[in-house]
Amino acid sequence: MPHTAASIIIIVKPVGGNTNGMAAAQAQSYLTNVLNDNNRIASLKQALNDVTGGKGKATGAYKFNGAAVWHASSGNGQQSVTLFYTVNGVTASIFAMGAHEGGSPAVQKYRITDFGPTTGDFAPNRVISI
Repeated sequence: MPHTAASIIIIVKPVGGNTNGMAAAQAQSYLTNVLNDNNRIASLKQALNDVTGGKGKATGAYKFNGAAVWHASSGNGQQSVTLFYTVNGVTASIFAMGAHEGGSPAVQKYRITDFGPTTGDFAPNRVISI
């Protein structure tokens, strides 16, 4: 079952608190700077479109701060972006960003490559299996 479309995006920083709520264009600019890889920008845009369009997918039994985790992913094994987030009403809180693991989106494994909480299932370099 899809989630509500998100019109407000919050980026949960690993340290230092969260960003203020922002529109999709602002979130894209912020995450593009975090990404620092021009080859993955198109994938980032599509994944973010899925977040704001309510097209994210459930992420199994994973939880973040007690809330169900969703993910939106786009691209191939070399140039993919996966956003992990929670949804509360029309607000999506993105707390980790990574990429497909294993060279294929069908593998259903994702590595946290760009940012995530300092500990736990979504910490940098952890692999999430769905």
